[in-house]
Amino acid sequence: MNVIDLLILIIVVTILVTLALGVMTYVAYKLRMARKPATSDDDTAAARYFVLHKPPLDAVDPTEVDAS
Repeated sequence: MNVIDLLILIIVVTILVTLALGVMTYVAYKLRMARKPATSDDDTAAARYFVLHKPPLDAVDPTEVDAS
């Protein structure tokens, strides 16, 4: 096996491995999307990682309220 044949073999194997990884990635993506739960149309869906803080009305200091 000379150098040219070795380089051709490396290129062909690289192409085949890349195609195989692409197909496996696509299949994994489709499986993940099929498993994903349906999203709701709530406003709380946007705050998925944050908790909305709503202080009680009696806790608001009237001197801190903006008069404008």
